Amino acid sequence: MSSLLYVAVFVLPSVGAGLVIGCFLGRSTTGARELASLAKDRAATLKALLGLLDSTRRLTADVDSHTSEIREVERHVGDLKLSGEASTLRHALLDHISGVLQSNHRLEEDLTAARYRMEEQAQELDRTRREARLDALSGVANRKAFDEKLTTLLNDWHKRGQTFVLVLVDIDHFKWINDTHGHPAGDAVIGGMGAFLKQCLRDGDHVARYGGDEFAILLGNSAPALARKVVEWIRLQTARHPFEIGPGEERVSITLSLGMTGVQPGDLAENVIQRADAALYEAKRRGRNQVHCAADRENEGLPLVWSLTATGDVPTGPALPG
Repeated sequence: MSSLLYVAVFVLPSVGAGLVIGCFLGRSTTGARELASLAKDRAATLKALLGLLDSTRRLTADVDSHTSEIREVERHVGDLKLSGEASTLRHALLDHISGVLQSNHRLEEDLTAARYRMEEQAQELDRTRREARLDALSGVANRKAFDEKLTTLLNDWHKRGQTFVLVLVDIDHFKWINDTHGHPAGDAVIGGMGAFLKQCLRDGDHVARYGGDEFAILLGNSAPALARKVVEWIRLQTARHPFEIGPGEERVSITLSLGMTGVQPGDLAENVIQRADAALYEAKRRGRNQVHCAADRENEGLPLVWSLTATGDVPTGPALPG
């Protein structure tokens, strides 16, 4: 009887909660637009689901321990040498114990099945959460993920003074690639550019597809003076790296125009983006294939259009293919 009360009071509500969450997750996986709008809810739900999964594992262990104790009691009762009414009572008790063991066995099977379902749901939820922040064509973060990362870096700047740099990147004459080689070739260049930029950056940096043939790079904990060298190095490496555009190992060389800015006191997200965008426009206006730095207090008096080619001071970076 105590086992049945344990099942009714503690275990069944947990299993029921798992099934309710499973139904919610099933409904909330309809449509990419809905996935994006429920991203924060999904993160909270994943945390709750993992907590419930851990609880279910503990309950399974408790039921298994309880079953072992009952089997020990069953063995002792079965070994008793009784006669008359006591023997009849022993048989009734053994029947009751057998019923409890069968109930526990069914409960263990239900808990195991519920645990597996929740594990599958947690994995699916984590996958869809990642996909909701990934640009499928380039393989890097999408605009939504970029906006979230920029907000995080701004909070770190306002609270702890941790600097960062935003770089907007534009592939020069991308329309010519589409017009000359076709849109599949343009898509291949976008994918190759995403992979290439990820190789150029540190683990703590962030690259996203900003839109079309534009990418955005967030260099965390970086001052503009150091970031200038990194960004120029990326520009030089890109010009030296041929990108595949289709079968037959066809390749095309591309160049980049880049606009960059450091964070400044009182900045909001739109301020940082506007300065970087204006710097990118200026780099393209001045002939493309160059880095343009937005004017800021830290770099007053330094040239806005900046290149390392004159000094040969190219920073050492990770090994890159091709």
